[in-house]
Amino acid sequence: MPVGWLCWHCLAQRRQQPRRRDVLLRFFHALFAGMEGVGLNGHECAVLLDWLTQEPGLANSKPWTADPLENTLVRLRTSAADGNPATWLSAQTAHTIIAVLQEAPASPSTTSRDGETLEALVQHLAEWETNPAGVRRAQYGTGWRYRQRVLELTALSERGGPFHLFQCRVNRSG
Repeated sequence: MPVGWLCWHCLAQRRQQPRRRDVLLRFFHALFAGMEGVGLNGHECAVLLDWLTQEPGLANSKPWTADPLENTLVRLRTSAADGNPATWLSAQTAHTIIAVLQEAPASPSTTSRDGETLEALVQHLAEWETNPAGVRRAQYGTGWRYRQRVLELTALSERGGPFHLFQCRVNRSG
């Protein structure tokens, strides 16, 4: 559904001066849409690289040990330095990064909104996997329609929640 307008933050600033939660929103939207990966620009790569390397103990976390991120760090570093317009991370790498960030201790660089968004993202991923609401897959399939229905049945999707899922009316008169 086309969106009638975008605020300056969503249109440009979020991509040129991203915050940690903006990177999390990119992960959420790509995974929600069922994309094969998550595309980040050079600015977003720099934010994610900083987040993943700020706490040296993260490399010893269970998710990182199970699916090492060293090559991903090299790609993020290169993309940030070169200002690449798009760097793709696989969906599996995105899931690993989210699991690693979930284990990261709180730091001064991480705001409460970042933590809230990360928790909500982790919860949505778990809900899409386990289907606790009992959404009938035969009715909604396994793609974005299924994930959208699961979102409708969770309190996290209410107006003002971590993902700010506002409804936008499109003016079709003319």
